[in-house]
Amino acid sequence: MQLNKTTDYALRILFYLGGENRVVPSSEMAKRLKISPRYLLSVAKKLKGHGFISATMGTGGGYSLIQPLNEITLYDVITTMEGKIILSRCCQQGTHCDDGPCILHDAYGFLESILERYLQSLTLDMLINIPINEWHSDIMKKLYTMYCQRTGTRAIAEEEIRLLEAAT
Repeated sequence: MQLNKTTDYALRILFYLGGENRVVPSSEMAKRLKISPRYLLSVAKKLKGHGFISATMGTGGGYSLIQPLNEITLYDVITTMEGKIILSRCCQQGTHCDDGPCILHDAYGFLESILERYLQSLTLDMLINIPINEWHSDIMKKLYTMYCQRTGTRAIAEEEIRLLEAAT
């Protein structure tokens, strides 16, 4: 699985705008981010349409961030730019393998939900301002809790949390 170039550019635009407290001309962003001006406008249009950024027209115009980086999740950006996360065609709505759900259907569905929750828990602010080892442990606890709830096993004990923290 690889993010497409448009998603990568969308993230770069959001991070750039997040570091500025002003309206940034598209020409400046294109030059600083090394994105063709036309492609930048295309990506910015999609970001604007989903409420991440605003556009100001005319002299002194450009783009500015509407939502702060701590309110935008990686999931929000990826699904805006690429659509729903689907690991396998058998998990697409109304589509199954040849003779109904395959043996991996439930596993793929579970992995998709884990990936979605993981991406929903990562804000753009976290990605640039918090060391990975500090948010990784918390996310692993959340994923383990989700696994326990989904499989009907007992709740996480304090000892298991301590072991998870020690492993990260």
